[in-house]
Amino acid sequence: MDSKAAQRVLREIADWHPEGDVVSAYVSIEPGDRGEGWRIELKNQLAACGDGVADRILGRFAEDAPLPHGRTHVGFLELGGRRREVWHDFQLDAGGTRVVQASRPCLEPLVRMVDDGWPLGVVLVALESVRVLESALGEIEELDGWELEITSLDWHERKSQSVDPASGTRTSASGRDQYGQRLEHNRERFLKEAGQLVGSRYGDREWRQIVVVGEGDRPKLLAKGLGQLSERVHEVHQDLIRAGAAAVLHRVNEELVHLNREREERLVARIEEAIGASPGAALGPDEVLTALEEARAYHVVFDATREWERRDGMPISELMIERALATGAEVTPAEGLAAAALQQREGAAALLRY
Repeated sequence: MDSKAAQRVLREIADWHPEGDVVSAYVSIEPGDRGEGWRIELKNQLAACGDGVADRILGRFAEDAPLPHGRTHVGFLELGGRRREVWHDFQLDAGGTRVVQASRPCLEPLVRMVDDGWPLGVVLVALESVRVLESALGEIEELDGWELEITSLDWHERKSQSVDPASGTRTSASGRDQYGQRLEHNRERFLKEAGQLVGSRYGDREWRQIVVVGEGDRPKLLAKGLGQLSERVHEVHQDLIRAGAAAVLHRVNEELVHLNREREERLVARIEEAIGASPGAALGPDEVLTALEEARAYHVVFDATREWERRDGMPISELMIERALATGAEVTPAEGLAAAALQQREGAAALLRY
C-alpha cells in the first residue's frame, strides 16, 4: 500500500459510522518468535471483547496456516448492523498489539504509522554510479539508476614531449595528470547531472526528504544538481551502492527515526513562532478542537505518549484526528523532545489557516 492509498483508508475509516461498537485491532506479528508471544498477547487482549470477536480475528491468524504478509495487521470489525470488516497490512511497527472496542474506530496508531512512514527519496551515490529508490510505509522500491561509462568518453592520454639535452626527447607525466583531472571532472559532472535527472523525473513526488547516501563529497555533488530540492537533502556518509534493497531499507529506517523526531521538533518550533502572529496558532486541546470544528486548523500536533482524557467515549486525541481528517488538516503525533515541549500546551497545538 502506498501513502496515498493509506490516506484514503484513513479517511474512509474516519467516515465510518457503525450501528454498534467497532473493534479496532492492531496486530504486530513477529515471524521469528517461535514462542509466538504476539499470539498470546493478542488472545489476552481479545478476552475482553464479546460477540464472537475473538473467533473472527484469530481466524485470520490460524495456527495451522501460513501467516499473512505484513509486520502489522490493522483490522476494524463492526459488532452490529452489517458486521462490516476491514483489514490492511503494513510493514511498519505499530508499537505492539492493541485491541480497542469503542463506538468508533481507533485511528491513532494508524495515523502514527502513516505519518512516520511518509515517502522518502533515497539516492545512493558512488564515483561512477547512482541508484534512485523510494521508501514508504516500511517498504522500498528501486526506481532508476545510471552509470558513467568511462570507455564511451573521448578521453585519450596525451604525452607531451620535452627536450632532454642528453638524450633528445622523452615522455613527461603531465599527460597522466591531465587524464586524472579530466576523469575527476567528468565524475563530478556525472553526479551533478544525475541530480538534475532525479529532480526532473521525481521532483513532483511527495518526498518529505531526500536521503543521499555516499562517501566523501559525493552527496553534496549530487545535491548541487537538485536545485531547490537540495533543501530537502539529508546526507548519510556511507557506501551502499552495491547493497541489496533490504540492507538499504534497514539503514534508511535507522535514519528515519531521527528525521521524524527532528521534523516534529521543527513543527513545535513553528507553532511557538506563530503565537501572536497572523494567522497564529491554537494552543491546548480545547482550542485545537474548536479550530478544527471551524476548519481553521491546517496542521495539528499532539503528544502521542500522553494518556488522554476521554470525551464522548473517545480519547481527545482520537477526536482531534477525526476532525482533522474531516477537514483536510494534517496530523502529526509527536514523541521525544517535541512531545515534552507540548506539555506546556496541554499536549496539543495547531497551525491555523486563518
